[in-house]
Amino acid sequence: MDCGHLFDLGDRSTRRSLSSILLFGIPLLSLGWMGIPVAAQSTNPELCQKFPQDLRCNLSAPSQVGQAPQPTTRPRVAVLDFDFSSLSNSYSLREASRGVSDLLVDRLVRDGTFSVIEPSRLDAILAEQNLGLSGRLDANTAAQVGRILGVDAVILGSVTQFDVSVRRSGGEARVLTPFGSFPLAVGAEVVDADANVQLNARLVSTSTAEILAVVEGRGNVSQSDSTVTVADFGGGSATSNEEKLLVLASQQAVEQIAQQLAGFASRLAAQPRSLPTVDALVADVYGNQVILNKGSSDGYRVGLILSVEPVVREVKDPATGAVLRKLTEPAGQIQLTEVDQGSSVGRILSSSGFKVGDVAKPIQ
Repeated sequence: MDCGHLFDLGDRSTRRSLSSILLFGIPLLSLGWMGIPVAAQSTNPELCQKFPQDLRCNLSAPSQVGQAPQPTTRPRVAVLDFDFSSLSNSYSLREASRGVSDLLVDRLVRDGTFSVIEPSRLDAILAEQNLGLSGRLDANTAAQVGRILGVDAVILGSVTQFDVSVRRSGGEARVLTPFGSFPLAVGAEVVDADANVQLNARLVSTSTAEILAVVEGRGNVSQSDSTVTVADFGGGSATSNEEKLLVLASQQAVEQIAQQLAGFASRLAAQPRSLPTVDALVADVYGNQVILNKGSSDGYRVGLILSVEPVVREVKDPATGAVLRKLTEPAGQIQLTEVDQGSSVGRILSSSGFKVGDVAKPIQ
Protein backbone atom coordinates (compact mmCIF):
# COMPACT_ATOMS: atom_id res chain seq x y z
CA MET A 1 0.00 0.00 0.00
CA ASP A 2 1.35 3.47 -0.93
CA CYS A 3 1.25 5.44 2.30
CA GLY A 4 1.64 8.63 0.37
CA HIS A 5 -2.00 8.42 -0.70
CA LEU A 6 -3.01 8.93 2.93
CA PHE A 7 -1.66 12.44 2.73
CA ASP A 8 -2.81 13.25 -0.81
CA LEU A 9 -4.78 16.48 -0.45
CA GLY A 10 -6.43 16.14 -3.86
CA ASP A 11 -7.68 19.20 -5.69
CA ARG A 12 -7.47 22.83 -4.67
CA SER A 13 -11.00 22.96 -3.20
CA THR A 14 -10.20 20.09 -0.88
CA ARG A 15 -7.07 21.86 0.26
CA ARG A 16 -9.10 25.00 0.95
CA SER A 17 -11.56 22.98 3.10
CA LEU A 18 -8.71 21.51 5.08
CA SER A 19 -7.20 24.94 5.54
CA SER A 20 -10.54 26.21 6.87
CA ILE A 21 -10.65 23.42 9.42
CA LEU A 22 -7.11 24.21 10.53
CA LEU A 23 -7.80 27.93 10.75
CA PHE A 24 -11.22 27.85 12.40
CA GLY A 25 -11.64 24.36 13.84
CA ILE A 26 -8.66 24.47 16.20
CA PRO A 27 -9.65 27.84 17.76
CA LEU A 28 -13.18 26.46 18.07
CA LEU A 29 -11.87 23.44 19.93
CA SER A 30 -9.83 25.72 22.16
CA LEU A 31 -12.92 27.69 23.07
CA GLY A 32 -14.69 24.47 24.04
CA TRP A 33 -11.78 23.29 26.17
CA MET A 34 -11.55 26.68 27.89
CA GLY A 35 -15.20 26.42 28.94
CA ILE A 36 -16.34 29.27 26.67
CA PRO A 37 -19.82 28.50 25.32
CA VAL A 38 -20.13 28.13 21.58
CA ALA A 39 -23.26 29.48 19.89
CA ALA A 40 -25.53 26.71 18.64
CA GLN A 41 -27.90 28.78 16.52
CA SER A 42 -25.98 28.12 13.30
CA THR A 43 -26.02 24.35 13.66
CA ASN A 44 -28.09 22.67 10.96
CA PRO A 45 -30.42 20.03 12.49
CA GLU A 46 -30.44 18.02 9.25
CA LEU A 47 -26.65 17.99 9.24
CA CYS A 48 -26.57 16.68 12.80
CA GLN A 49 -29.02 13.90 11.93
CA LYS A 50 -26.83 12.72 9.03
CA PHE A 51 -23.48 13.32 10.72
CA PRO A 52 -23.96 13.08 14.51
CA GLN A 53 -20.19 13.07 15.03
CA ASP A 54 -19.81 16.48 13.37
CA LEU A 55 -17.80 18.83 15.56
CA ARG A 56 -20.42 21.58 15.47
CA CYS A 57 -23.19 19.21 16.61
CA ASN A 58 -21.15 17.97 19.55
CA LEU A 59 -20.15 21.46 20.63
CA SER A 60 -23.69 22.77 20.40
CA ALA A 61 -25.13 20.06 22.67
CA PRO A 62 -25.96 21.57 26.08
CA SER A 63 -23.86 20.23 28.92
CA GLN A 64 -25.59 18.55 31.86
CA VAL A 65 -22.54 18.72 34.11
CA GLY A 66 -23.14 20.58 37.34
CA GLN A 67 -26.92 20.54 37.13
CA ALA A 68 -28.36 19.42 40.43
CA PRO A 69 -31.10 16.79 40.20
CA GLN A 70 -34.55 18.02 41.08
CA PRO A 71 -35.72 16.42 44.33
CA THR A 72 -38.85 14.32 44.06
CA THR A 73 -41.15 14.01 47.05
CA ARG A 74 -43.52 11.09 47.40
CA PRO A 75 -46.89 11.76 49.02
CA ARG A 76 -46.92 10.61 52.65
CA VAL A 77 -49.86 8.45 53.70
CA ALA A 78 -51.09 6.60 56.76
CA VAL A 79 -53.19 3.41 56.61
CA LEU A 80 -55.81 2.98 59.31
CA ASP A 81 -57.06 -0.44 60.41
CA PHE A 82 -59.80 -1.67 58.09
CA ASP A 83 -63.28 -1.46 59.56
CA PHE A 84 -65.09 -4.82 59.81
CA SER A 85 -68.28 -3.78 61.61
CA SER A 86 -70.44 -4.57 58.57
CA LEU A 87 -69.59 -8.29 58.80
CA SER A 88 -72.07 -10.56 60.55
CA ASN A 89 -69.22 -12.67 61.92
CA SER A 90 -67.04 -9.68 62.75
CA TYR A 91 -66.16 -10.88 66.25
CA SER A 92 -64.60 -14.17 65.16
CA LEU A 93 -62.73 -12.57 62.26
CA ARG A 94 -61.69 -9.40 64.04
CA GLU A 95 -57.96 -10.06 64.19
CA ALA A 96 -57.84 -11.61 60.73
CA SER A 97 -59.53 -8.65 59.08
CA ARG A 98 -57.25 -6.22 60.91
CA GLY A 99 -54.36 -7.95 59.20
CA VAL A 100 -55.68 -6.63 55.89
CA SER A 101 -54.32 -3.17 56.71
CA ASP A 102 -50.87 -4.69 57.29
CA LEU A 103 -51.05 -6.34 53.87
CA LEU A 104 -51.85 -2.97 52.29
CA VAL A 105 -49.00 -1.24 54.12
CA ASP A 106 -46.53 -3.86 52.91
CA ARG A 107 -47.82 -3.61 49.34
CA LEU A 108 -47.61 0.20 49.26
CA VAL A 109 -44.09 0.17 50.68
CA ARG A 110 -42.92 -2.30 48.03
CA ASP A 111 -44.53 -0.25 45.26
CA GLY A 112 -42.80 2.96 46.32
CA THR A 113 -45.42 5.37 44.98
CA PHE A 114 -46.24 6.57 48.49
CA SER A 115 -44.18 7.11 51.61
CA VAL A 116 -46.01 5.13 54.30
CA ILE A 117 -45.58 5.92 57.98
CA GLU A 118 -44.92 3.23 60.55
CA PRO A 119 -48.24 1.76 61.82
CA SER A 120 -47.02 1.88 65.43
CA ARG A 121 -46.86 5.69 65.25
CA LEU A 122 -50.43 5.75 64.03
CA ASP A 123 -51.54 3.50 66.89
CA ALA A 124 -49.84 5.82 69.38
CA ILE A 125 -51.66 8.87 68.01
CA LEU A 126 -55.01 7.06 68.03
CA ALA A 127 -54.48 6.04 71.64
CA GLU A 128 -53.40 9.55 72.60
CA GLN A 129 -56.50 11.03 70.97
CA ASN A 130 -58.68 8.30 72.52
CA LEU A 131 -59.72 7.09 69.08
CA GLY A 132 -58.42 3.54 69.19
CA LEU A 133 -61.73 1.99 70.21
CA SER A 134 -64.09 4.65 68.93
CA GLY A 135 -65.16 2.67 65.90
CA ARG A 136 -65.12 3.82 62.34
CA LEU A 137 -63.56 7.26 61.78
CA ASP A 138 -65.15 9.80 59.48
CA ALA A 139 -63.17 11.78 56.92
CA ASN A 140 -62.82 14.87 59.11
CA THR A 141 -61.47 12.94 62.10
CA ALA A 142 -59.13 10.95 59.87
CA ALA A 143 -57.81 14.19 58.36
CA GLN A 144 -57.20 15.54 61.86
CA VAL A 145 -55.21 12.44 62.79
CA GLY A 146 -53.29 12.74 59.53
CA ARG A 147 -52.34 16.36 60.24
CA ILE A 148 -50.96 15.35 63.62
CA LEU A 149 -48.86 12.71 61.87
CA GLY A 150 -47.74 15.16 59.20
CA VAL A 151 -49.01 13.04 56.30
CA ASP A 152 -50.67 14.19 53.09
CA ALA A 153 -53.49 11.65 53.12
CA VAL A 154 -55.08 8.93 55.21
CA ILE A 155 -56.38 5.66 53.77
CA LEU A 156 -59.63 4.49 55.36
CA GLY A 157 -60.72 0.97 54.54
CA SER A 158 -63.62 -1.36 55.23
CA VAL A 159 -64.06 -5.12 54.86
CA THR A 160 -67.43 -5.85 53.26
CA GLN A 161 -66.92 -9.58 52.67
CA PHE A 162 -64.57 -11.95 54.47
CA ASP A 163 -65.78 -15.55 54.51
CA VAL A 164 -65.13 -19.13 53.43
CA SER A 165 -67.86 -21.39 52.04
CA VAL A 166 -67.28 -25.15 52.38
CA ARG A 167 -69.02 -27.95 50.43
CA ARG A 168 -68.59 -31.63 51.24
CA SER A 169 -69.46 -34.64 49.06
CA GLY A 170 -68.87 -38.40 49.33
CA GLY A 171 -70.09 -41.40 51.39
CA GLU A 172 -69.37 -44.84 52.87
CA ALA A 173 -69.06 -48.28 51.19
CA ARG A 174 -68.75 -52.00 52.18
CA VAL A 175 -65.28 -53.53 51.93
CA LEU A 176 -64.84 -56.81 50.00
CA THR A 177 -62.01 -58.99 51.40
CA PRO A 178 -60.89 -62.64 50.80
CA PHE A 179 -62.81 -63.48 53.94
CA GLY A 180 -66.05 -61.93 52.78
CA SER A 181 -67.79 -58.65 52.68
CA PHE A 182 -67.58 -56.62 55.83
CA PRO A 183 -69.57 -53.47 56.58
CA LEU A 184 -66.52 -51.43 57.53
CA ALA A 185 -67.07 -47.71 57.43
CA VAL A 186 -64.90 -46.68 54.54
CA GLY A 187 -65.43 -43.10 53.55
CA ALA A 188 -64.18 -41.01 50.66
CA GLU A 189 -64.96 -37.32 50.99
CA VAL A 190 -64.23 -34.31 48.82
CA VAL A 191 -64.12 -30.90 50.50
CA ASP A 192 -64.40 -27.81 48.28
CA ALA A 193 -63.65 -24.47 49.94
CA ASP A 194 -64.05 -20.99 48.44
CA ALA A 195 -62.65 -17.89 50.17
CA ASN A 196 -64.14 -14.54 49.19
CA VAL A 197 -62.84 -11.13 50.26
CA GLN A 198 -64.14 -7.72 49.26
CA LEU A 199 -62.49 -4.47 50.38
CA ASN A 200 -63.34 -0.79 49.99
CA ALA A 201 -60.88 2.05 50.59
CA ARG A 202 -61.01 5.85 50.60
CA LEU A 203 -58.11 8.25 50.10
CA VAL A 204 -58.71 11.32 52.31
CA SER A 205 -56.69 14.54 51.99
CA THR A 206 -55.48 15.77 55.37
CA SER A 207 -55.37 19.41 54.25
CA THR A 208 -58.99 19.61 53.05
CA ALA A 209 -60.64 16.42 54.42
CA GLU A 210 -61.77 15.81 50.83
CA ILE A 211 -62.24 12.21 49.73
CA LEU A 212 -59.95 12.08 46.70
CA ALA A 213 -60.68 8.51 45.67
CA VAL A 214 -62.90 5.52 46.45
CA VAL A 215 -61.55 2.16 45.28
CA GLU A 216 -62.60 -1.49 45.59
CA GLY A 217 -60.80 -4.81 45.49
CA ARG A 218 -62.07 -8.39 45.30
CA GLY A 219 -60.32 -11.68 45.91
CA ASN A 220 -61.42 -15.29 45.41
CA VAL A 221 -59.41 -18.44 46.08
CA SER A 222 -60.69 -22.03 45.82
CA GLN A 223 -59.28 -25.30 47.12
CA SER A 224 -60.41 -28.91 46.82
CA ASP A 225 -59.22 -31.68 49.20
CA SER A 226 -59.90 -35.43 49.05
CA THR A 227 -59.79 -37.62 52.16
CA VAL A 228 -60.23 -41.34 52.85
CA THR A 229 -61.04 -42.92 56.23
CA VAL A 230 -61.42 -46.60 57.23
CA ALA A 231 -63.53 -47.25 60.32
CA ASP A 232 -62.01 -45.18 63.08
CA PHE A 233 -58.61 -45.08 61.42
CA GLY A 234 -58.20 -41.75 59.67
CA GLY A 235 -56.37 -41.86 56.40
CA GLY A 236 -56.42 -38.15 55.85
CA SER A 237 -57.80 -34.82 56.95
CA ALA A 238 -61.10 -33.42 55.81
CA THR A 239 -60.29 -29.89 56.84
CA SER A 240 -59.17 -27.17 54.45
CA ASN A 241 -56.83 -24.41 55.46
CA GLU A 242 -59.45 -21.69 55.67
CA GLU A 243 -57.15 -19.06 57.15
CA LYS A 244 -54.62 -19.55 54.37
CA LEU A 245 -57.34 -19.19 51.75
CA LEU A 246 -58.54 -15.95 53.34
CA VAL A 247 -55.00 -14.56 53.33
CA LEU A 248 -54.56 -15.41 49.65
CA ALA A 249 -57.91 -13.86 48.74
CA SER A 250 -57.04 -10.78 50.80
CA GLN A 251 -53.76 -10.41 48.92
CA GLN A 252 -55.65 -10.41 45.62
CA ALA A 253 -58.02 -7.70 46.84
CA VAL A 254 -55.20 -5.62 48.34
CA GLU A 255 -53.28 -5.80 45.06
CA GLN A 256 -56.25 -4.25 43.25
CA ILE A 257 -56.64 -1.58 45.94
CA ALA A 258 -52.96 -0.61 45.78
CA GLN A 259 -52.90 -0.38 42.00
CA GLN A 260 -55.93 1.91 41.97
CA LEU A 261 -54.57 4.12 44.76
CA ALA A 262 -51.29 4.57 42.88
CA GLY A 263 -53.27 6.09 40.03
CA PHE A 264 -54.35 8.95 42.31
CA ALA A 265 -50.85 9.83 43.53
CA SER A 266 -50.50 12.73 41.09
CA ARG A 267 -53.82 14.21 42.21
CA LEU A 268 -52.74 13.91 45.82
CA ALA A 269 -49.41 15.58 45.05
CA ALA A 270 -51.30 18.53 43.53
CA GLN A 271 -53.24 19.10 46.76
CA PRO A 272 -52.07 21.82 49.19
CA ARG A 273 -49.80 20.08 51.66
CA SER A 274 -50.64 20.14 55.34
CA LEU A 275 -48.10 21.66 57.70
CA PRO A 276 -46.51 19.66 60.53
CA THR A 277 -48.16 20.41 63.86
CA VAL A 278 -44.96 19.91 65.88
CA ASP A 279 -42.47 22.75 66.32
CA ALA A 280 -38.73 22.10 66.22
CA LEU A 281 -35.79 23.50 68.15
CA VAL A 282 -32.57 24.83 66.67
CA ALA A 283 -29.84 22.31 67.51
CA ASP A 284 -26.95 24.07 65.75
CA VAL A 285 -26.14 27.08 63.57
CA TYR A 286 -23.17 26.89 61.23
CA GLY A 287 -22.60 29.47 58.52
CA ASN A 288 -25.73 29.62 56.39
CA GLN A 289 -27.07 26.31 57.75
CA VAL A 290 -29.41 25.62 60.64
CA ILE A 291 -29.91 22.12 62.06
CA LEU A 292 -33.24 21.24 63.69
CA ASN A 293 -34.15 18.40 66.04
CA LYS A 294 -37.19 17.27 64.02
CA GLY A 295 -37.31 15.24 60.82
CA SER A 296 -39.48 13.15 58.55
CA SER A 297 -41.02 11.21 61.44
CA ASP A 298 -42.77 14.45 62.43
CA GLY A 299 -43.80 15.36 58.88
CA TYR A 300 -40.84 17.59 58.02
CA ARG A 301 -39.86 17.53 54.36
CA VAL A 302 -37.45 19.12 51.89
CA GLY A 303 -38.69 22.56 50.82
CA LEU A 304 -40.61 23.26 54.05
CA ILE A 305 -40.23 26.89 55.22
CA LEU A 306 -40.08 27.62 58.95
CA SER A 307 -40.08 30.78 61.04
CA VAL A 308 -37.25 30.77 63.59
CA GLU A 309 -38.30 32.53 66.79
CA PRO A 310 -36.35 32.94 70.03
CA VAL A 311 -38.25 32.68 73.31
CA VAL A 312 -38.49 36.19 74.73
CA ARG A 313 -40.69 35.49 77.72
CA GLU A 314 -41.98 32.57 79.78
CA VAL A 315 -45.27 32.73 81.65
CA LYS A 316 -45.35 30.49 84.73
CA ASP A 317 -48.10 29.25 86.98
CA PRO A 318 -47.67 31.19 90.23
CA ALA A 319 -48.91 28.24 92.26
CA THR A 320 -46.82 25.42 90.78
CA GLY A 321 -44.09 27.20 88.85
CA ALA A 322 -44.93 25.22 85.72
CA VAL A 323 -44.42 27.01 82.42
CA LEU A 324 -47.80 27.93 80.95
CA ARG A 325 -46.71 29.84 77.87
CA LYS A 326 -43.56 30.59 75.92
CA LEU A 327 -43.76 33.86 74.02
CA THR A 328 -41.63 34.11 70.90
CA GLU A 329 -40.72 36.74 68.31
CA PRO A 330 -39.82 36.02 64.67
CA ALA A 331 -36.12 36.42 63.92
CA GLY A 332 -36.04 35.08 60.35
CA GLN A 333 -36.88 32.14 58.12
CA ILE A 334 -35.18 28.99 56.88
CA GLN A 335 -36.00 26.46 54.14
CA LEU A 336 -35.22 22.78 54.60
CA THR A 337 -32.71 21.25 52.17
CA GLU A 338 -32.05 17.91 53.88
CA VAL A 339 -34.33 15.78 56.03
CA ASP A 340 -33.78 12.44 57.75
CA GLN A 341 -35.96 10.65 60.26
CA GLY A 342 -34.94 12.64 63.33
CA SER A 343 -33.35 15.88 62.11
CA SER A 344 -33.39 18.51 59.37
CA VAL A 345 -30.97 20.92 57.74
CA GLY A 346 -32.17 24.28 56.48
CA ARG A 347 -30.58 27.20 54.65
CA ILE A 348 -31.16 30.68 56.02
CA LEU A 349 -33.52 32.83 53.96
CA SER A 350 -33.48 35.79 56.34
CA SER A 351 -32.04 36.24 59.81
CA SER A 352 -31.41 38.74 62.56
CA GLY A 353 -29.38 36.14 64.43
CA PHE A 354 -30.27 32.55 65.36
CA LYS A 355 -29.05 30.57 68.35
CA VAL A 356 -29.38 27.08 69.78
CA GLY A 357 -32.74 26.60 71.49
CA ASP A 358 -34.73 28.92 69.24
CA VAL A 359 -38.14 27.60 68.20
CA ALA A 360 -38.71 26.77 64.51
CA LYS A 361 -42.37 26.86 63.45
CA PRO A 362 -43.56 25.45 60.09
CA ILE A 363 -45.30 28.18 58.10
CA GLN A 364 -45.25 27.15 54.43
